[in-house]
Amino acid sequence: MERAYQMSKTMSPGNQIGMYDQHSMALAEAVPQIVWTANPDGLLDYYNQHWVDYTGMSIEETLGWGWGPVLHPDDLQRCIDIWTDAYTTGHSYEIEYRFKRASDGSYRWHLGRALPVRDLDGKIIKWIGTCTDIEEQKQAVAQVEEKVRERTAELAAVNESLLIEIEQRKLLAQTQYRDSIRLNEIITTQCQLTEAKLDLKAFLELVVYRVDALTGASGSVVEIVDGDEMVYRAGSGVAHAHVGLRLKRDNSLSGLCVSTREVLQCVDSETDERVDRAACQRIGVRSMLVTPLFHEGSTVGVLKAMSSRPYAFGGTDMQTLQLMAGLVGSALAHQTAFNAKENLLTELNAAVSEIKANELRTKTIIESAHDAFVASSAEGRITDWNRQAEDMFGWTREEALGQKLEQLIMPQRYRDAHLAGMAHFRLCGEGTILNKRIELHGLRKNGQEFPVEFTISVIRSASEVELCAFLHDITDRKLAEERLLNMAQIDELTELPNRRLFNDRLAAAMARAQRTNKLMSLVYLDIDHFKKINDSLGHGVGDALLREFAFRLKASVRLVDTVARVGGDEFVVILEQLREPADSKSIIDKIIENIRQEIEIDGHRLHITTSLGGAFYSDKNLSPDELMALADEALYKAKQSGRDRDCWALQ
Repeated sequence: MERAYQMSKTMSPGNQIGMYDQHSMALAEAVPQIVWTANPDGLLDYYNQHWVDYTGMSIEETLGWGWGPVLHPDDLQRCIDIWTDAYTTGHSYEIEYRFKRASDGSYRWHLGRALPVRDLDGKIIKWIGTCTDIEEQKQAVAQVEEKVRERTAELAAVNESLLIEIEQRKLLAQTQYRDSIRLNEIITTQCQLTEAKLDLKAFLELVVYRVDALTGASGSVVEIVDGDEMVYRAGSGVAHAHVGLRLKRDNSLSGLCVSTREVLQCVDSETDERVDRAACQRIGVRSMLVTPLFHEGSTVGVLKAMSSRPYAFGGTDMQTLQLMAGLVGSALAHQTAFNAKENLLTELNAAVSEIKANELRTKTIIESAHDAFVASSAEGRITDWNRQAEDMFGWTREEALGQKLEQLIMPQRYRDAHLAGMAHFRLCGEGTILNKRIELHGLRKNGQEFPVEFTISVIRSASEVELCAFLHDITDRKLAEERLLNMAQIDELTELPNRRLFNDRLAAAMARAQRTNKLMSLVYLDIDHFKKINDSLGHGVGDALLREFAFRLKASVRLVDTVARVGGDEFVVILEQLREPADSKSIIDKIIENIRQEIEIDGHRLHITTSLGGAFYSDKNLSPDELMALADEALYKAKQSGRDRDCWALQ
């Protein structure tokens, strides 16, 4: 402080230390920075001790314009220009420049600041400035920039492998799509077989032609066991002309299949000792795939696909044939049972037409039937009700007889149509549903509805007309059909909609958006670095991670939205009923945040992120595939930008 006071005596009266009290000067000496002051004309008149320690120059050497020697030559003129402009205009400034440090002779970067001090009239009476060493900060920034350059080089190096992985994913998606189409064809076939009202011959012909379409076989055949022989009951393609052919069970692949109850494959009939080589040559068959047909636990025959080429069938064809065999076995039993019921109704009609000559026999048949039997008068009152009807509907025979049919076993929604149909029948003796296989819902005594299948026949006698029906509870069959349909539309691992169901929902969502004039968006996302996790920790952990990822996605969206898995670790989200693009922001942020939460699987603590690509459906001319392509492109940009973020397509 004494040094500052002595220096102040050398200044002009207007610049003396009297303008700054000793407290301010002591503060300037205490700070770990270079502090200086200058007069209004820009001549430096004070430096603190830190300047002397840093530069090695005395205060007397650097007063006025003497600070030039410690500046880096490349920075000197720029500093002079800025300082001259500052004290000329009265504007404060901030600048970076290099000072030479006396201790080692090195130049180090400093941040210089200066501002004017004004009196009450606004006149500049002093300039005060500081110089702060920022060398370490500059080096840190340079290191960060170098890391960024290195990371950019790494990303460029792996770009080719990423492109290969994308191509592999596309191939996998194509395979999954083909498998989905195949499964859908199988389900369609099952539905056709279940609903078709065909005789047994036509039914079996439909089976073999569908097998050809599903497996690419040159011909297919249904062989039925007949004693020690196998009989061609239906054939397509190369087997069509050989229907009725009989082969010894002991000398054929079909017979072996019946005995072992296993799927068998012949890759080349010329070298396979299990086959009847002469019969194969006669038909022109080189390879075969055979699966057993079961009915009530017994092997009743086989379903066989054949090809004129060796090695024609693969694992996918084997799975297809196995599934078809299961459907054919149950459908065959169903068709046979239905034929039996129709025959029973024919016999019953003949018996009643003979004025109940065989009434006792008919009653026995009705009571022992496995299906419910219900008869009513032309006025719709119940006239007969067997034991199976009691079990099926819950009403006893005494309770049912004389009651109105529609009030006892029909749900409310069918009653008006039933009454109209009965009125039409009484008027002209005809009905649109007579002698046809019908599926509707029945009503139990407890109010429960259930699916039934029935056929109504008319029994006429000289004195009266009676409507008779056998009713079969098809609840189990409907559940099986629903399970098959679910298999075609739901991803087994995550229980989310698969690509097929997603395509349907996307088309429907786009149609709703057009109809309601509401905005919707499609978001394509996957798990960052999933392949690395799957390869290093195993597929079990990978599958568990996919299930947890799917759960968190569903928990992050609204009920109106759709989440689907379209392959591997690729998922899509359909956001509907948006007023504007900003409405999707909170949902996307919630997804990203929920995915970031720690996951523990089999003792492994995982921290994962997701990358999202989105596209809004604003152009009504966009197709679903084009909208999907926009979202996929946005996902690629999100990954290129560093992952763990969302990017949106520009439209």
